[in-house]
Amino acid sequence: MKTTVLTALIVIARLGTSAAQVSQASPVASVPARHLTHKQAAHLINTAVTAEDHRALAQYFRQEAERKREKEQYCMETAWIYRRHPPRVDMYRNVSTSDSYRHAADEAWNTALADDQLAIFQDRLAEGLATAK
Repeated sequence: MKTTVLTALIVIARLGTSAAQVSQASPVASVPARHLTHKQAAHLINTAVTAEDHRALAQYFRQEAERKREKEQYCMETAWIYRRHPPRVDMYRNVSTSDSYRHAADEAWNTALADDQLAIFQDRLAEGLATAK
């Protein structure tokens, strides 16, 4: 009984992994994503002409927004830790360590919103260029 159930589970697991491998080999999944560096994005901002260029910039800004959200999350967690356990040096400072981290989290959140807006703008530019053709 136990071996039958175990064998059935192994067969199901193998079928699941083979289906996942087949879906990864599909032609849509094989298109490589274009990851821009900061320097490439700065150059592309000044030279973007095609809809593909604007889509690449939109993807770059979405990645930057996600990176800023991760930074915001880290700063909020660190601020919470310092609020619960303040260091002794905070007694001598004008601004506590937790407040400094909260400020950094707010700045990261604001820049993430700005990056989202830039991504939307680049998408609209790409749509406009695609419909103009």
